[in-house]
Amino acid sequence: MSEESIIEIRKRIFGDILSADDIGGAMRRWRMFFKISQVDLARFMNISSSVLSEYENDPKKSPGARFIKRYVDALLEIDMNRGGKIISVLANSDVSLQVGKEILKMRDYKKPFPAEKLVELLDIEILYGEEAVRDTQLYGYTVLDSVAAILSMSGHVYYRIFGRSTERALIFTNVSTGRSPMVAVRVYPLKPRMVVLHGPKKVDSLAVKIAEKESIILGRSRLRFQPDLLQTLDEIDQLVEA
Repeated sequence: MSEESIIEIRKRIFGDILSADDIGGAMRRWRMFFKISQVDLARFMNISSSVLSEYENDPKKSPGARFIKRYVDALLEIDMNRGGKIISVLANSDVSLQVGKEILKMRDYKKPFPAEKLVELLDIEILYGEEAVRDTQLYGYTVLDSVAAILSMSGHVYYRIFGRSTERALIFTNVSTGRSPMVAVRVYPLKPRMVVLHGPKKVDSLAVKIAEKESIILGRSRLRFQPDLLQTLDEIDQLVEA
């Protein structure tokens, strides 16, 4: 593994945590992604597990940038000591991936885009998290064909859809009820800030319950056709990059 790759991964994780609305939750998700226990990480960082638990679970105990850097460095060092399996996954998960049958469109932004604007332009009915929409800033989106994703997308590819930040919208098209996409999101430790379902006339109640449990904004786009949705996203790209 090259030093350049590790530096880029470090920047990606550090930036994702810093840009998160819930910094402690983002730290916890990355620790779970690396499959490192709270006790083991605290021991490696030479701090008590209770301190680490407070940072991960208590919004009032938000750590500073210096601590987050130590946290990220510890995750990487522990993984390297274990053979670097997770780092290898991340090194092959960069945003220049070829868009395949599962991923229809993917974009990362250098500056945030208000979730409220996405809701307006994609004509989204919010099913869970309406109060959070006002204060949510997104750093990108990924559009997935839900059928292709559920049938063939491996866990390795799942992590690639997050690009440079989990503070993004996952937009599932070709959706019948929304249950399967949300079950898939539930399974993996990394979570998007927002999920948009395109296609269903009615969303399964289980999908809404999962969104509530995972604190994910969930919405249904009322745009009729997939090309309209993709065209609108192109227009959003132009707005953000203007």
